[in-house]
Amino acid sequence: MLIFDWLLRYRIGAFLVLWAGVLLLLHSSQQSYLAHDEGYYAQQARWILENNDWLTVGWWGDIYYDRTLAVQWLIALSFKLFGFSEWAARLPSMLACLGAVLLTWRIGLHFSRKQIGGWGAAILVVIPVWMQASYLAVQDIVLVCIELVGIWALLEAEQRRFSGRFGLGLLAGITVGLGFLVKTFMIVLPVVALLPYLVLEQPRHRHLSNRGLYLGLLLGFLPTGVWLGLSINRYGLLPVEQLFGKLLALSENVYQIYTTPLFYFWNIPANSFPWAFFAIAGFLLTWRTPGLSRKSLWLGYPLLLFILLTVFRTRTWYYPLQIHPFMALLAAFALNSLTQRYLSDRPYRRRLATLLSWLVGIVAILLLSAGLTALLAPLPELVPLRTYGWIGLAAGLGWLVPFGVMLRDRSQPWISSQGELWRLGWLLGPWLAIAALFLTGLWGNYAPDIKTAVESPPLQPVLAQQTVHFVRPDANAEWVLLTAYTPNLGENLDDLSALTPGDYAWVQIDQAPPEPAQYLVIGQIRDWQLVQAQDSVDPVPAPSQPPVNEAPS
Repeated sequence: MLIFDWLLRYRIGAFLVLWAGVLLLLHSSQQSYLAHDEGYYAQQARWILENNDWLTVGWWGDIYYDRTLAVQWLIALSFKLFGFSEWAARLPSMLACLGAVLLTWRIGLHFSRKQIGGWGAAILVVIPVWMQASYLAVQDIVLVCIELVGIWALLEAEQRRFSGRFGLGLLAGITVGLGFLVKTFMIVLPVVALLPYLVLEQPRHRHLSNRGLYLGLLLGFLPTGVWLGLSINRYGLLPVEQLFGKLLALSENVYQIYTTPLFYFWNIPANSFPWAFFAIAGFLLTWRTPGLSRKSLWLGYPLLLFILLTVFRTRTWYYPLQIHPFMALLAAFALNSLTQRYLSDRPYRRRLATLLSWLVGIVAILLLSAGLTALLAPLPELVPLRTYGWIGLAAGLGWLVPFGVMLRDRSQPWISSQGELWRLGWLLGPWLAIAALFLTGLWGNYAPDIKTAVESPPLQPVLAQQTVHFVRPDANAEWVLLTAYTPNLGENLDDLSALTPGDYAWVQIDQAPPEPAQYLVIGQIRDWQLVQAQDSVDPVPAPSQPPVNEAPS
């Protein structure tokens, strides 16, 4: 009976866990890392366990304090519990996703209407880029989850006059330091974005007078301070110099990635279609709604965060993930308003909802047609597109729901349950499409050729039993992935002559093609060959180099 009462009380939370959890559990039988970052973090976590060194940020024995270690620690713990696999590496992000979804729900309860929280959290799950990042062994979803803990604690503290305010303020402050331990200076942006809410509404919420907030700031940075202190004791000032050097590199856009200031104006709508457009409508509706409290949070936080990310000279697809929970809440506000129009018995109020129902119905029919054509048409040109056919088929089936409900309702009275089904239909299309992306391996299996090759003869028996070196590795994605998928790593060598007879090595053939008479080629992956030295050669010192990310973390 107690379990039933608990489920009834938290039925929305249980539904959200199921809504997101099913997608996270769906995947193809073949999984492989996304380079560079997934392979990089997974390999660093593996070295943490193999070397029993939970302090050093390194790569191939060299010291690179270009980031903090919290996510690598979490992946290492997951490896220790569940073994080495992509699923284990991605587990921290998956759990953080579930936590962020639940926190978005609880934060949304403080919006104008309580149902905004549940629908906003459900929309967050069907934002494509959010779910893709939630199944990657990277820092971003963990960081967002920690940020949402802090915002939730601040909102909960508003409801307490005395009891509990100190503890909630303490929790909010701690999240800043923990966020730094996850992704260093990226935590500064959401803190700055919260300033309109903290400063402008201080007379009402009194957060800046809460001593627990300041104590939490100190305690939150304690783990980072201990880690950096021990690192400085071992390596001198190098860790601090490298951390601040990474910030300087990002601010100056050394990586030369997405330099146009207009990048996020098209990237966010493309990666979160159609919810970015709903969020814009929700932003305008929230702005125009009189008497709505905390507008400096609902509007100021995502807007200021967007501006900060835009002026920051290095721009990537995953930095805006910090905005998406609030974007989802604004989209839910717009969808709620649209549903009320749909349920209206006044034709002029229903006009927009009817038009959008027809529009999504047309899109659904086009997606179904394209998907069925890709799957069934006996044309050789369409064979590479058949996997994508399942995506179109799934999205089209889901988006037929609001169109079908609208047609069915034409001769029936407007009732609330039909409105809820119509609203849910907008989420079903993206949900089914994301499920198909996971099941087909388009998401989750990013280097199938590399993963298949290292698990199959003739490479698999050698990799399983022999120590394998790398010769003159170019700092590219393949190097990172082969490092992560080679069980017994040797050394980074500068020249083939460093190999002794019987040694095995990965050789990048466009950098140092091996002589057939001296080196037996075991197998090849892309432009890398696994070779075995046949003749005696003199060893040469082996300098190594760090991987250069396609997109900075």
